[in-house]
Amino acid sequence: MSNSLTNPCTDFVKDMLTGSPAKELKKAVADRIPKLPKNVHWAIKAIVEPYPEDRQEAMALMALPFLGMMGGDARFLYRNREEHHLGFECCLVGEQSIGKSALMRMQNVLISKVIEEDNETRQKSDEYADACLAAGEGQEKPKDPHYGTRIMMPSTTKAQFYQNIKNLKGKRAIIVCPEIDSLNVPNNWSRDGGANERLMFDTEVGGQDTKSHAGTSARVPVAVNLATSGTPKAVKHHYKNAEDGLVTRVGFCSFPQDIDEEAEERSRTKTNMETLLKIQDILLSEVKGDVISIPQLKQQQLDWCAQQKTVSEISGNQSINTFRKRAAVMGFRAGCALYLLDGKKLRRKTLEFAQWVSEYVLYFQLKYFGEQMNESIEENAQMMQVPVFARSSNAWVFCQLNNLFYYCNVEDAYAQMNLKATGYRTVVARWIKNGWVEKIGKDRFRKTEMGLQICRQMSYEAS
Repeated sequence: MSNSLTNPCTDFVKDMLTGSPAKELKKAVADRIPKLPKNVHWAIKAIVEPYPEDRQEAMALMALPFLGMMGGDARFLYRNREEHHLGFECCLVGEQSIGKSALMRMQNVLISKVIEEDNETRQKSDEYADACLAAGEGQEKPKDPHYGTRIMMPSTTKAQFYQNIKNLKGKRAIIVCPEIDSLNVPNNWSRDGGANERLMFDTEVGGQDTKSHAGTSARVPVAVNLATSGTPKAVKHHYKNAEDGLVTRVGFCSFPQDIDEEAEERSRTKTNMETLLKIQDILLSEVKGDVISIPQLKQQQLDWCAQQKTVSEISGNQSINTFRKRAAVMGFRAGCALYLLDGKKLRRKTLEFAQWVSEYVLYFQLKYFGEQMNESIEENAQMMQVPVFARSSNAWVFCQLNNLFYYCNVEDAYAQMNLKATGYRTVVARWIKNGWVEKIGKDRFRKTEMGLQICRQMSYEAS
């Protein structure tokens, strides 16, 4: 690499991109919000039918926690003999008054039968409480029937959280939180560093022990789904750490920036309501049985996941490699839910929707947490004192730049690769902070000895 730089914005980036992965990346990584398949599955079509077209993708994703909760008794076989439940955690991100309340209206029609059952359960629970009060001093109180509701309130305490799951005896529950910052209160079920939310995704065993018989002692599979919404600031406050594994378990979504604010949500027709009742009947009738195997769906998702690993290695964006695995899982589980709705038959529309879910989830995870994840990867590499920076974010661009370069060279390199260049100034600032680059003039930079060593290491590994 030459140290001369007579014209800081020449086409040297075109030369460095000989054999560039630009075309492959364009095919594999969405540069805009992935659109729903044109001929979408009948259940998804019915769910999103009333919403304006520019909001249907987000509402299709937000329907998954509800579908998964209703079909929660089923288990499906994935890679390495893993048994997967229909666990989903989804978050709708949007500014105030942009229409996030559509989530609650969808809940009211999509799980109306569960709402009715829970209302009956709460009435019985109130009657039990009244009977206990009426018993009076010295009289025998009625035996606790241990009622549980499938729709849990966001304000649920940790003790109530585990007691309710225990009372449900394996049935899957859901928490719907229209304002995610309402979870940020003392003694809330989520105030444990995200531990419960991580357990929920894989239905892993969790619980708590008590020193008193009056408390709640439980050790149960955390079979709970989560549907939330909130402003960007509130969501960022809740998901503070990209490295703790929580954001990789959440399907984020938002309405497009150019949303038609005048478009209105239409009323559901009688036929549409009948279809939603059919969806509930099918999923709620599912009982725990043998683990279900869907080889073609499984293989499609694993192939997609492998493809994203290649994209990550070629582009140098390590966050793709981190996010891709659980994005593939979410797509797999979405396909499993539709598989149940089709009478346990695999349709092409199910495969298309499953892959769309993975692409959609990956797009928004990268959009909201990609840079933060890459920073964590680089910090870990520096702490371990190993030159893995060559395989992390922006490495391909960094190692192909001249020893002396300008901001515009970095920006041009991103543009030539069909990647967004919006964060290139932040990237260069991080290179300076980590000691890979030094600033030698206005908008002019030079690689340090450490930076050159990284480039040599990457060249050696590539050979």
